[in-house]
Amino acid sequence: MTKQKKKILVIAKAVPEPSKTHGDSVCTAGITEEGEFIRIYPVPFRIFCGEQRFSRYDWIEVECERKETDNRKESHEIDHNSIKKCGEIDTSNRWKRRNDIIFPLCSKNLNELLKEFKQNSTSIGIVKVKELIDFYIDPEKDKEPRESTKAFQCIFDQDPDNSSILKKIPKIQHSPHKYRYRFRCEGEENEHNIICEDWELFECERRWIYKYDTKEELWEKIHQKFYTYFKEKCDLHFIIGTHFLYKTPMIIGVYYPPKDPRKIVSLDSGRWGT
Repeated sequence: MTKQKKKILVIAKAVPEPSKTHGDSVCTAGITEEGEFIRIYPVPFRIFCGEQRFSRYDWIEVECERKETDNRKESHEIDHNSIKKCGEIDTSNRWKRRNDIIFPLCSKNLNELLKEFKQNSTSIGIVKVKELIDFYIDPEKDKEPRESTKAFQCIFDQDPDNSSILKKIPKIQHSPHKYRYRFRCEGEENEHNIICEDWELFECERRWIYKYDTKEELWEKIHQKFYTYFKEKCDLHFIIGTHFLYKTPMIIGVYYPPKDPRKIVSLDSGRWGT
């Protein structure tokens, strides 16, 4: 299959994962300029330490082709050397430009989205959270304690193209935690309990672990932003993707434009340190 150049608005970056096939990589989801969901992989982790780095809500151009070994129809394999940032969508006017792209692609609720996944072999969607019930560390997957929490470290290695040149190569270490959200969408009686793999969450953990003296203080700040703030001040949406092997749904991105100010509950929560 011939590679095609696509223009993509990046909307989600999952936490970096080690891969035997591709090396340390980031699974990235976006929306094409034609308004279709797309998953691009592999995006080497080192991209985010170099000149090609990009952020959520950046427009990028990439050369890619449908990944035939992945039956999730949105999955495309990319030439990571072709990644080029070509624009961005900021948060001006209460995120209006972002909302104009995101909101029309939202499913009715998660139950309906999961039906779409089964019927159409799709694997990416967006749902609006009506009720955010809980946010917690999964006790069954929790590990102790701080040493392995650093999300990555940089080491020096020889450049394979020129043995006399040394370069920094980022290496990933897993967070010891798995985070989960309990929530309900519009028109649903059942609640959902889903793991969250959003990179922003784990990056906050990595940065803040050295800022706060105890696990309790760290958790308080994480919970404050990713639960209290989202619940009380944001029009919260989850970007949902499915696992390559197990096809289970997971939160791969969190979209949180501000609520209508007339509906905001007062929040005396102080600041967090990003």
